[in-house]
Amino acid sequence: MNAPPKPPNSSPEVEQERRRIAQRVEEVARLSETNIPPGAFYGEMLKRLLEALAAPAGAVWARTPQGNLQLQYQINLKEVGLDQNDQARQCHEELLRQSMTHTAPFHVPPRSGVGVVEEGKAPAGNASDFLLLVAPIVSNQQTTGLIEIWQHANRPAQAIPGYLQYMSYMADLTARYQRNQMVGQLTGQQQVWIQLEAFATQVHASLNPTEVAYQVANEGRRLIECDRVSVAVRQYGTKARIEAVSGADVVEKRSNLVRLMRDLCERVIQWGEKLVFNGVRDDSLPPKVLAALDAFLAESNSKLLVVQPLRDERETGRRPPRSALLMECFEPPAEPQQLLARLDVVSRHAAPALFNAVEHRRIPGRLVWQPLAKLQDGIGGKTKAITALAIGLLSFLGSLLYLMPYELKMEANGKLMPWARRVVYTPIAGQVEDFKVEPGDGLSEGSDLAIVYSTELARKLRELQAGVKGSSNEADSARFHSAGSGSEHEKRNLLDDEHIKKVLASIRKRELDDFIRHTNAVPDESKFGYLNLRAPNFTPEERNRLGRLEWTILSGNFKDEWRNRRATPSDPILKLGAKDGPWEIELRIPQKHISQVLKAFEITNARTLDVDFLLRSDPSRKYRGKLHRERIASEAVANRDEKDESEPEVIAYVTIDDDDIDPAYRLSREALTSGTEIHAKIRCGKHRLGYALFYGVWEFLYEKVVFFF
Repeated sequence: MNAPPKPPNSSPEVEQERRRIAQRVEEVARLSETNIPPGAFYGEMLKRLLEALAAPAGAVWARTPQGNLQLQYQINLKEVGLDQNDQARQCHEELLRQSMTHTAPFHVPPRSGVGVVEEGKAPAGNASDFLLLVAPIVSNQQTTGLIEIWQHANRPAQAIPGYLQYMSYMADLTARYQRNQMVGQLTGQQQVWIQLEAFATQVHASLNPTEVAYQVANEGRRLIECDRVSVAVRQYGTKARIEAVSGADVVEKRSNLVRLMRDLCERVIQWGEKLVFNGVRDDSLPPKVLAALDAFLAESNSKLLVVQPLRDERETGRRPPRSALLMECFEPPAEPQQLLARLDVVSRHAAPALFNAVEHRRIPGRLVWQPLAKLQDGIGGKTKAITALAIGLLSFLGSLLYLMPYELKMEANGKLMPWARRVVYTPIAGQVEDFKVEPGDGLSEGSDLAIVYSTELARKLRELQAGVKGSSNEADSARFHSAGSGSEHEKRNLLDDEHIKKVLASIRKRELDDFIRHTNAVPDESKFGYLNLRAPNFTPEERNRLGRLEWTILSGNFKDEWRNRRATPSDPILKLGAKDGPWEIELRIPQKHISQVLKAFEITNARTLDVDFLLRSDPSRKYRGKLHRERIASEAVANRDEKDESEPEVIAYVTIDDDDIDPAYRLSREALTSGTEIHAKIRCGKHRLGYALFYGVWEFLYEKVVFFF
């Protein structure tokens, strides 16, 4: 910048003053090319400006990135009297606001205003007793700041243009300094962005929490330019753990410093707020955080300490953050704002990196999934991997279904009942008058069970008795006539007729006795029509197997069901069984399963097949029985108990007390209750796994599809 022009015919005093002013301008010009801090530059520039103008006070204002004016440096500003009242301060603030729209210097006389007064705002003006000189700092045709000089009011008006011109020189030098600073900042920011990009690449390059923590600690320390950075990671359900300390290859977790550091980070993480210690103790901190901080500072020599909890945006709920950064400076700068700003930048990148690493570690079975992911990439992508996996699984499953042997089991239902049992029917239709037994009674063979009255029985007995009497009377009549007969031939015929009638009477008498014995009818003529239902006799085979020849009434509500009701010879009235003898299961095998059961006898060449069964009354325990080949019926019959059941069933009997049955699977006698329903599975030998599991599907397909081709 050129010096102010030399006026003609200047005196030596004026020339000396001009050289002094030019020297001040040169000094400020040299300062504008240096990298001194803004506060120092503004101070040196303002001092030389006030000295050159012999002014009592001045101030430098600069625009912040947010667009507000901020005081950078001032000299004797209180002597001007701007703070004497609110009105003076508001007028000055409004003047500053309007001055930012000007690009040319101007002056404001004492106790005067400028511009138009807006409604609701204080008037812009100079409320002091000094002459106010204002020079805008213009950069790229925009006002970036202001230089204010308060001059004595007794200065001549002709000197004001010279003052403003000199201030314009200083404003231009200030704008040059700001441009140089901006270039330096841009260069520094570019370097910071390069370092930050490298830092972000390194911290996101791994999913191991320890590796990420070491990258954050070491690279973050270089980026922040502090003395030490430590990283604490807190897994859910555990306390914070110091994973990395900058400059240290191994974290000595038992050392006193690391333990105190861990406690401090744990307290701050639970608190959830940022902790900043700059040499002054803050008693407003939570008691636990303050105690942990005091304990750590007693061990460490940190003058500036910041604990920054790292909370990722994906973390929700009230759980504390998973990690934290601890920054330490042993010789902090006078203004640590830049360090704190860099720490915030590092924290924003470290939070998602540590979150991803901890989340990855929490994945169950990741040691298995990682090799599978590499295998997927080697095969050629997700689609090919899924296709190959599906083919492999189907092949394995098919081989397993074809090669692996498995027990084929046929399902059936049945009932538990004694081996020796009978059903009592009435021999002739009649009305049940009364019973002589109770449910559960024990009785011997031939014991009376019930009394039945039958009109048909009475009629039949009278007919048979009348026939016997008629034949006897005819025999007596023939004998009487033969005694009084005259001829020998007639007498002989009457005797033959007598003999025939006697034989006929004897036959009819025998028929009457057989009928009475068969029907257990009461032979007394006064009780014709009554008969006794009696317990049947045991067979020779039953006598050999049973230890105690005694029947037990198995029926329960027979009295309510049959008393004073008519019964036919096909109606079962009572059920008897030898409960003290052996028991068996009356099994109803569906017709579609019987072929597999019979084939199992041929394949295994065994006399018996194992039968697993469950009691409906106790389905939590499995029992076992034996099915003998000879105890399977030769024909299929309809199920009379199930009206909707259309498929016939084959009756078979399963023994449950064979000596070959494992005692652990044998049904105890305490659980023997006649009529208890059971669900059974008949073991039909080893077959291929696929056929054993899906034999029903195969038979359906064979019947419906293969059979027609």
